[in-house]
Amino acid sequence: MKYFTLAFFALWLSSAFAEKPQSVEIRFCPASAVRTYPLESRRDLQSLLLQNAAVINHGSAPFKIDGIDVELLQSNQVVESRRLDREAVQRFADRGAKLQAADVIKQVAFQFCGTDLIGPNIKLGGLILDRDRALLITQQVFAFTGARDTLRVRVHGNLDDHATEFAGSLPIKSEFAKNKYIFPLRGVWYAGWGASFHTGHRWAIPEEFALDIAKIGENGLSHKGDGAQFDDYYAYGADVLAAADGRVISAADDQQEDPSAMQRPNETQDAYFARLQKEQAERMAKGLTAITGNYVMIDHGKNEYSLYAHLQPGSVRVHVGDQVKAGDVIATLGSSGNSTEPHLHFHVCDKPDPLMCAGIPVDFSNVTTQWADLPRPIQSGDVVIAK
Repeated sequence: MKYFTLAFFALWLSSAFAEKPQSVEIRFCPASAVRTYPLESRRDLQSLLLQNAAVINHGSAPFKIDGIDVELLQSNQVVESRRLDREAVQRFADRGAKLQAADVIKQVAFQFCGTDLIGPNIKLGGLILDRDRALLITQQVFAFTGARDTLRVRVHGNLDDHATEFAGSLPIKSEFAKNKYIFPLRGVWYAGWGASFHTGHRWAIPEEFALDIAKIGENGLSHKGDGAQFDDYYAYGADVLAAADGRVISAADDQQEDPSAMQRPNETQDAYFARLQKEQAERMAKGLTAITGNYVMIDHGKNEYSLYAHLQPGSVRVHVGDQVKAGDVIATLGSSGNSTEPHLHFHVCDKPDPLMCAGIPVDFSNVTTQWADLPRPIQSGDVVIAK
């Protein structure tokens, strides 16, 4: 009886002092880490983008938000802090409600980690969060020199008439992919879109560090003539190479190329962009291959997967299960899927799904960048020579 009494007391003591689940939760998307990319390598200037954070109230009592601090830490010390006041919080609340009402969160589920960030029973709200309501914070940009190892979000507010603070944190990773990668094309190429903030890739989770690669001719353009035909483009039909050793885990080879997706001769930029937005929305609604077109995805181990998209129909030379070596020809460059002209979309990410994954930055081992004053990672607009 004595031993039973002692054991019962120990169990009661541990449960009495155990940390209770918080009624307000802070979630992140991506949930594993936030990654940096160099802005200026010589000066050790890094860029960081917090894609999404959600403040979710699971409790029965309303939580009134007074302000939010987004902080960057190094060795548990706050190095940089950004305050989002009530006015800023309200702007996020209004934007989130509009996104949810327009069904955007479902339409571009890859940008919100499926339902992991905002569950199906969660409604986006604002300064006062009732039960199962959330505030969505998006796309917070930082630039800094030196090191940062943690991003923390602290939410200040009032719960049950008491001043309360809730916090959540993510590790900051300032590193490139673990595997060694070569550039997926041979020769001289133009990296039109990279990880820079003035192009669209950086703002989308799976392709945050992706490249859209084209070829520029002597005329300074990516095509000859009026660019109305795929064969007009200097990149079209180039061999696409496996960027590292690995195993093919998925592929598509039956998607047709649509020349109407390209800008028409004499079509203004504004008119083309308006048409493009509508057509891209329609393609996204059709699913994965309507976006990627013909593609190959390769598992390289260490939770790293490379994607090669917009390939020519009928050109994919590998099949699911095939083992490939770095430099093997896997397909030819085309313009299938959500492609505005012949180019190769290449990215590395952390899951075996071209869209439902988070991008990983790559520093290629076999490239020289024209006009760069020292070796550095590729930026948008670079002319790259792949040996």
